[in-house]
Amino acid sequence: MTEKIQRTSSRVASLVFIYILFCSIQVSGQVVNPKPVQSVSPKSTDAPLGIQLNYEKRTLPNGLVIILAEDHTVPLVSFQTWFKVGSVDEVPGITGMSHLFEHLMFKGTPKYGPKKFFQELEAKGSEINAYTTRDYTVYYETFASNLLEKVVDLESDRMTNLTLTDEILNNERMVVLEERRLRTDNVPEGKMQEVLWQLAYRYHPYQWPVIGYPRDVMSITLTQLMNYFKTYYQPANAALVLVGDFKTEEVFALLKKNYEKIPSVPRPKRVIVVEPPQGEERRLILRDQVSSERLVLAYHASAGDNDDSYALDIAANILFQGTSSRAYRRLVEEKEMMSAITGSAYTPSYPGLFIVAGTMKGKLSSSVVETELFKLISEFKETGVTEEEIRIAVKQLTVQLVDSIRTPFGLGQLIGTVQTIFGDPKRFVDDLAKYSKVKAADVQRVAQKYFDPNNRVVVTMVPK
Repeated sequence: MTEKIQRTSSRVASLVFIYILFCSIQVSGQVVNPKPVQSVSPKSTDAPLGIQLNYEKRTLPNGLVIILAEDHTVPLVSFQTWFKVGSVDEVPGITGMSHLFEHLMFKGTPKYGPKKFFQELEAKGSEINAYTTRDYTVYYETFASNLLEKVVDLESDRMTNLTLTDEILNNERMVVLEERRLRTDNVPEGKMQEVLWQLAYRYHPYQWPVIGYPRDVMSITLTQLMNYFKTYYQPANAALVLVGDFKTEEVFALLKKNYEKIPSVPRPKRVIVVEPPQGEERRLILRDQVSSERLVLAYHASAGDNDDSYALDIAANILFQGTSSRAYRRLVEEKEMMSAITGSAYTPSYPGLFIVAGTMKGKLSSSVVETELFKLISEFKETGVTEEEIRIAVKQLTVQLVDSIRTPFGLGQLIGTVQTIFGDPKRFVDDLAKYSKVKAADVQRVAQKYFDPNNRVVVTMVPK
């Protein structure tokens, strides 16, 4: 599935990185590397939530990163394979390649046929899935711990022996095009999101839709697929994240046995064109079969490694998230101009977008609502926020985090995201207190910096 259209959840229009929500949690861990073995323990921090996370990171000689978080709370294991490849690695002509592989990776090997992956696991109650984003692709299984050896065999086998043929490719093209039709072409929100990213980025590859353009999906060749697979779906460009009911040393020995002989090549270095400052507002109007006008707009924002991201998340919470947000209270409840409005900061590997989306009420014109919305944002920039609003926002973000890591899958997502984006799962240890350190002046500063009309793109959809 494509970004934000995962089979398991839909995170509005943007993937808000979970790792930057990881505040007020005590963490301890070891990082272990071969030849020689080294151990580093991240510094622990105060933990008012009383959550303890223990993990180990090890790297095989072929470059495969293995992160193990042993937890016997429930007899389940989440096995996640993170490849550092997404639509950001594509170019015109092969857009959608990473997402296409999300389908192809389940087509089997000489050892395990096309449906064996599901027959071996789903019949025993396991959850199997995958999702593709702009920056990475994740394949995961959640299963009873007694199936771990089988999962390791299945996953290691397809990393090196995946079956790719013209017949398989042609079949999956049709599947992807049908998915695109259902998720993008026939869905107002999907159309608007695709156009929004195209409008916002003219040089950076974030402009490509994760699912790809139909013409590219239809023209990708088997040779291109094979080269892409050898380049990106190999140990040096991957990380295994396992969370759950297992014994660390036993599992590492099992993984080492199955993965260490898989050949790898040096991880490809991303050469990304920097998107220049926008300098002017950009607009586009779409017409479609909708009963009320719709609006989606975005301001260019920071990347995940910029501390501005913390203040932007708090600004999004105060302005747009939930029925107590400023925008909901004014535009939905008081003015009755909109039936819904939401907003979030998408701060990925490279500078992202602060996205706001909503639907007008009845036949009201979006231009009228825009006036009130931009007035609200201007007031936010001028008067700022209160320390009480920040306190509530930080509390809500913390609750979201705790909910997200209650399961082995959720905790694995946190670890895998930080590892894949920054190459270091300890990264979130330094982030623990950053939300609580955000002050009212920081929120006002980022609002004034990013919420500039010349830094904005606006897409509206009106009834045909």
